Amino acid sequence: MKRITTKLKDQLYMGGLIVIMASLVVFCIPLFITLPPDRSMGIFVVNFACTIGYFIAIKACGRFKAGREGLIPIFLLLILFLISAFALNRDMNIFDDSVTWLSVVLVVLCVNYILFQFFDAFSRWLQYTMTALLGVASIVFLYFSLYLAPMYVLSTVIVWILGISGHSFVPLLFLLFTIKLIRRLARHDKKLWYSYAGGAAAIVIFTIVFMVQWSQVTREVNLTYRKAGVAESNGLPPWIAAAQKSSQGWLSERILKTDLVYSTPDITSNWDRIFWGSSFRNFDEPKKHDPLVMTAVFFAGKPNLPNDDRIKILESIYDSRHQAQERLWSGEDLYTEHITTDVRVWPQFGLAYTEKNITVTNAGLQERWRGNQQEAIYTFHLPEGAVITALSLWIEGKEEKGILTSKAKADSAYKTIVGKERRDPSVVHWQEGNTVSVRVFPVIAGQSRRFKLGITAPLIRRDTKLVYENIWFDGPASHNAQEEATLNFQQSPRELVAPAVFSDNGQHTWKRAGKYEPDWKIQLSESPLSTDAFSFDGQTYTVHPYHPQRVAFDAGTVYLDINRSWSRPEFEMVYDLVKNKAVYVYDNGLVQLTPENRARLFGQLQETQFSLFPLFEIKDPTTALLITKNPVASPNISDLADSRYLQQLKTYLASNGSIRLFNIGEHLSPYLKSLKEYRVFQYEQGELAQLKELLEKKVFVQAIENDQQVVIDDAGLLLRQQAGANPAAAPDHLMRLFAYNHIMQKAGSGLLTNQPVEDTLVQEAVKAYVVSPVSSLVVLETQKDYDRFNINDSKNSLKNASLQSKGAVPEPHDWALIIIAVLVILTIKFKPVLNKNRI
Repeated sequence: MKRITTKLKDQLYMGGLIVIMASLVVFCIPLFITLPPDRSMGIFVVNFACTIGYFIAIKACGRFKAGREGLIPIFLLLILFLISAFALNRDMNIFDDSVTWLSVVLVVLCVNYILFQFFDAFSRWLQYTMTALLGVASIVFLYFSLYLAPMYVLSTVIVWILGISGHSFVPLLFLLFTIKLIRRLARHDKKLWYSYAGGAAAIVIFTIVFMVQWSQVTREVNLTYRKAGVAESNGLPPWIAAAQKSSQGWLSERILKTDLVYSTPDITSNWDRIFWGSSFRNFDEPKKHDPLVMTAVFFAGKPNLPNDDRIKILESIYDSRHQAQERLWSGEDLYTEHITTDVRVWPQFGLAYTEKNITVTNAGLQERWRGNQQEAIYTFHLPEGAVITALSLWIEGKEEKGILTSKAKADSAYKTIVGKERRDPSVVHWQEGNTVSVRVFPVIAGQSRRFKLGITAPLIRRDTKLVYENIWFDGPASHNAQEEATLNFQQSPRELVAPAVFSDNGQHTWKRAGKYEPDWKIQLSESPLSTDAFSFDGQTYTVHPYHPQRVAFDAGTVYLDINRSWSRPEFEMVYDLVKNKAVYVYDNGLVQLTPENRARLFGQLQETQFSLFPLFEIKDPTTALLITKNPVASPNISDLADSRYLQQLKTYLASNGSIRLFNIGEHLSPYLKSLKEYRVFQYEQGELAQLKELLEKKVFVQAIENDQQVVIDDAGLLLRQQAGANPAAAPDHLMRLFAYNHIMQKAGSGLLTNQPVEDTLVQEAVKAYVVSPVSSLVVLETQKDYDRFNINDSKNSLKNASLQSKGAVPEPHDWALIIIAVLVILTIKFKPVLNKNRI
């Protein structure tokens, strides 16, 4: 303890620690506060000033001279240089953002250097640990020294200009002074060389093991892809087979993301480009620098799959669909700054309307050579049956509401203006898997854009509870975003359970303000559904509880959709329930299960990451039952475009009825979810006990949807349309939900089989103002833009939804009656005054 106290009296050392802490605090400011673009360079200036200041202090104290115990202060100076170098890298990108493990390792190594001031006071085992970390540091800084080697000549030439280029020598100086430190320590204890060598060897061995595993997985991916390309099993693209057989782990993900996300060396170029090779870029995720990936690619290579196919695999098994969306402009400097969430809940109708008011900011520098304009793309994830019913974009400070038109017109207008004319549009498109994409352009460097999205959604029903889940999104970084959320109930909620951050403001309103949280939800007890209706254009819309209606059904053939989400006990229990029937699985063709082959087939099929059960192999859908359980990720139907598999599926669905599907899991894969939205299935979901009951009673759910009623299964709602007008004041969202789900019910299979979409369905979408597979909302800058693309707003429609949408919209004849009534009232009120004036 006395030794440590003596060491702490070294003022230069203590001063160095204080300067390091101050420099580190300044360096970390952008991690917590988003700075304006013109101030980002100021962080480096402060860090560099701290470094220069401490250099002057060491020089003034004469500690650079031999025998003056200057080695530890030199390490403190190098740590300051390292902080300054990373700050400079933010504005002068020498290497991409460090992966998390590398940042942690660098912090640990720097702390280790700082503690060498007290090395003599520590126990023997702690000394060995510290010198082992010196071995680790030697390998790490050797890597960085080699990475920066191509810069040494130029840096030497210009080092005298402000000294900024001297940062490129920091890793080399760390390496040289580390060797000097261990040599000095080992003079008194030769065993320290062993711990130092052990630390270095551990890193080398770990890297070799990583490269071997990298090589094996890469070879497997390449081989699977090539085999699938030759076999073309079942008409699926080769990347599907590669995705199914790929092990879903952090190593496989890095292999697939080489060049797309992780920097890789260009081994085909000259020495000066080995580490700085240009790479393909069509993936919206920040580029990262991982020394393990760089080294593995240099020695073991990378996958030979086309970049487009690797992106599709990432979409399918790593939930990277948003990052892979087509981009017209970069969005790398964008971040989500502020979110206002306003929710109006109607418990008595089992639905809610949400408005997301979002501010997106461009943190890029206003420099011509970089381009000032960027494109913001958001993917919103919606509950089953939900629909987008409003879009607004602020142009020159004024809110401009979207106009609903066909998807083709909206897409054409947006791409023409953004790709060629670079003016102000926004568009929202329907996507598979209960998602929508929103695009906003342009977001100018140093400025912000604001847009608003309205979502009409049913409340999720869980037993006797109603659940509202926050509508969350993928998009420009939102980890520092602030959110103001308001919940307003149109009748007093029963047994409300809300996050503690919400405060009761009275009048059935709860509010919160703070950091953006994407995954909050509320729960309340269900209320009896109201009998009130909404009327528009001669039609009345009502909501009713949905109770599955079951009819007699005795499955003749059972198909099991096996993948990695199945457990062996589940498989055995299901097989036990259906073993007296003909039971099939798909393994490069239908194979009937027997007591002899079922264990082997299950083991093989469980290795697949996801399954795409070929429905067209089901010979008689009227007597067939498909039992499934799925992972969260899989390809979408659109990913299979132009494949023989999809053509076979379309042909089959065009001539066959719906298929009975029982899901023993909690969710469906995107592939099956899309087919369910298209009404391909008669669908039931539940536990094995429910499946057993259905099989024993020989019943199954009956499809009851038609032109007058639609079902939202997850919400337990049945929406009905009938002719006539009703003065009751239900919200217009009843009509919007009915229209969207009716469009999906009527057009779903037709869209899938490329049948022409009926004009009546397009008109239904326009009238209800809902985004669907055939309709989109678009905001353009001027009326001339709308006229040019023949986009006209319908007068006979609900228009954009709003928080003020409360009840029925008067019919034309109702308006006439209202006007007559007003005139009568005015006549009665003012007739005495008029008569008096005449007298």
